[in-house]
Amino acid sequence: MSDSSTTHTGRHFFARLRWIVPSAFLALTAWLLWRGVDEFNLPEVQRTLLDVPTLPALGVAALATLSVVFTGCVDILIGHWLKLGLRTRDYLRLAFVANSLANTLNLSGAVGAGIRLMGLTSQRVELPRAAALIGMQALSLPLGLSLLVVLTLVTSSLPMTSGTAQRIAAFGILVAAALYLPLYFFLTTRRALMRWLPAEMGMPPLPLKLQLTLISFLDWLLTAATLYACLYLSGAHVKPGLMLGAFAGATTLGLVSLVPGGLGVFDGLMLLALTEAGYDHAPIVSGLVLFRIAYYLLPLLGSLYLGSEMLTQRMPLLNRLRQRLAGHPLFGVLGLPVTLLADLGTRLLAVLTFGAGAMQLASAAIPSVIEHIEVVRANLPILAVESSNWFSIVSGVLLLGLARGIDGRLRLAYRVSQWLLLLSAGLAITKGLHFGEALFLLAVAALLRTRKRAFTRRAMTLTSATTLGWYAGLLLCVLVFFAIGVAQVLGDDSFDLFYVGFGEHTSRIGRGLAAALLGLVIYTIWQVFAVKRPQLVLPDHNELERARALYREHGGGEFAHLTFMADKHLFWAADHQAVIAYGAIRDRLVALGSPCGTDAGIDRAILDFRHFADAQDRMPVFYEVLEPDLSRYHDHGFDLFKLGELALVRLEEFSLAGKRWEDLRQACNRAQKEKLTFTLVYPPFDTALVSELERVSDAWLADKEGNEKGFSLGRFDPAYFAWSPLGLVHRDGELIAFANVLPPYGPGGHASVDLMRHVADAPRSTMDFLFAKVMLWAQEQGYAIFSLGMAPLSRVGDNPYARVNERLAALAFQYGNRLYNYQGVRKYKDKFKPDWVGSYLAYPRGTWVPGLLIDIAALVSGGYRRFLIGGS
Repeated sequence: MSDSSTTHTGRHFFARLRWIVPSAFLALTAWLLWRGVDEFNLPEVQRTLLDVPTLPALGVAALATLSVVFTGCVDILIGHWLKLGLRTRDYLRLAFVANSLANTLNLSGAVGAGIRLMGLTSQRVELPRAAALIGMQALSLPLGLSLLVVLTLVTSSLPMTSGTAQRIAAFGILVAAALYLPLYFFLTTRRALMRWLPAEMGMPPLPLKLQLTLISFLDWLLTAATLYACLYLSGAHVKPGLMLGAFAGATTLGLVSLVPGGLGVFDGLMLLALTEAGYDHAPIVSGLVLFRIAYYLLPLLGSLYLGSEMLTQRMPLLNRLRQRLAGHPLFGVLGLPVTLLADLGTRLLAVLTFGAGAMQLASAAIPSVIEHIEVVRANLPILAVESSNWFSIVSGVLLLGLARGIDGRLRLAYRVSQWLLLLSAGLAITKGLHFGEALFLLAVAALLRTRKRAFTRRAMTLTSATTLGWYAGLLLCVLVFFAIGVAQVLGDDSFDLFYVGFGEHTSRIGRGLAAALLGLVIYTIWQVFAVKRPQLVLPDHNELERARALYREHGGGEFAHLTFMADKHLFWAADHQAVIAYGAIRDRLVALGSPCGTDAGIDRAILDFRHFADAQDRMPVFYEVLEPDLSRYHDHGFDLFKLGELALVRLEEFSLAGKRWEDLRQACNRAQKEKLTFTLVYPPFDTALVSELERVSDAWLADKEGNEKGFSLGRFDPAYFAWSPLGLVHRDGELIAFANVLPPYGPGGHASVDLMRHVADAPRSTMDFLFAKVMLWAQEQGYAIFSLGMAPLSRVGDNPYARVNERLAALAFQYGNRLYNYQGVRKYKDKFKPDWVGSYLAYPRGTWVPGLLIDIAALVSGGYRRFLIGGS
């Protein structure tokens, strides 16, 4: 087995583990809770949360923030040892953003590592030293937890679950965690294992490692103190030793589980350990909820605010570093998710928006405790409570759906979400004095506001896998809400839909089902009309004349004349200094050739076209761009795939005399013996000639059993013929072949022919004769270059270092002649002794090229229906 296949198998195995391990831990935790917790009293948990005093809760939030910030001291110590020269506040800000996101996502340290790398490189830190800080930070952070596990094991203060198998498994993991501390001190003295450190730095000195251990230990103690404070405020006065032991065990197992943030595993194990120690489950659950809010959610919101600009503006830098990172020994350990970081801030805001909608549905589905009902009765009128509850359900469903638009950076979704979040915050107060819910909704609205510039799209794809995933989440939440509502309604024998009262939860949720259904209907209507892509309009005659004027002044390249088929849309860019002719297929916008216009306008047109496509959630593609322009596309972030080569004849060298053109001269001599004559006619063309042209065209299509094409290939269309001369070949006065002649446009333009057709019994020399006559005419006109068109797949992937896609294309060129005469086209054009120029496909990085080529083939055929089943 080759090294590459072994690597692929290994990656596939670890990818599966990332799903299997978290699922197994969550299932095991759920099973242990089901066995170990007798009952779960939700109203009691609500009552406990409502009793938490506000000022101490704010103090806990400050302690949690301090704990997350304090983790940055590890970065400071390592940075000073590496002599990076950054300010303390730079370390702390970067560490706060990285740690807050890493605490929540926990993708094997990849998110924190990626954000640190982004921040350090933006501060002009050299890649080896940036990687050294990241590696040392990742290795040093668990030191304090390992020491904490050691202390709890030594003091026997670590609570263990009942059951021999679970006890042995948990004990084994914790012993391994305890061994991390001595292993760290031993292994960090081995250069072979620390080869990613800069050579001039040497190995980490013992004082540094002791300092890192102390800082890490204090960091984990601060985290444990935050949890202890949350439990204390909720009424669970846990003994400090017991709490530390449970925290050490649950944290270790939560990290090993690979579940983001240890969500579910850490909380379940803490609940199980403390309830088995005799504490009531309601205050423990309340304390864990407060801990999640204080230590995870609030720092996450703060890091989004601080890091939102960094996450969007530094991605070009990360893209440029990808090749360098691939060769670094630390890269494989980090597994940096570049595509995740590309839009991490917006993606998390989408999740928060979705969470805001889900929270409103949950708030409506969960009945209030009696004490809270009494407070509401004393402060709010019943009409405000009922109407606010009903409208908050509608708003919640809409926010669930709008989260997809936030994820897709849809401008309209951003605006609607802003208003709905503000309205929902007001409804949270008037429906039941839910101040915490209102603050969360306002916080999400504020965070959305900080990313206002990211929402640039006017439309988005409604049928992508991503969109369908968001739809599934929306439907799941609404179905769960309906299930809860129906279960409560059917379980209440005294249910009356129209009975109104402060404590009448069943009637209220029954009316809420209609509100949820209305929200779904409103969202569906909004999706159909609001995010629909704008209708692309084909150019009229006046716009085509404007395009021709620009081509004549600044040049039109190889494909300018194909614009006049009027089957392509025109994108005017760079303040009308450049124009792009393009077609649309699925979510692709495919430009034919390079933009035409001023030199400065061409560069700007490429960027404008990318923005135009991105605003509609489409993919910009440039089809058949030539070698001289490739640097433009590389600089704008496109990848390149070679399509073939273009045959260009220098007309100053062309002549029917001499040995070089002997084959062509002989073909012309045979044509004269066969009484073939050539004439060039100019528009307008009379109806008799058009009828003759149509006869020849129909005969050619019938002989080839083909259909008319388009986009990059000419088709029979009298309106198209009216833009240029026609070359006609007659035999004894009968039209047997023709071609429309394409004049060059502006400086550097190419004369050419496009649509070439002949009757089945035309002599073999007919098309050679036609080409020769057109080239002699172009030479007389003073044109410099004549294009014979492209030889598809010519010289594609013909060396061992070519890309995989191009090497597969080379196989098609070599063995695919039964489908298309690739080699025959190359051989035929070779006899004109042309210069060969590479023609390329420019496409955004990460695109699957075979699928893109299929889309373009369908576009040329006139759509997927004609491409798959044929027909006109």
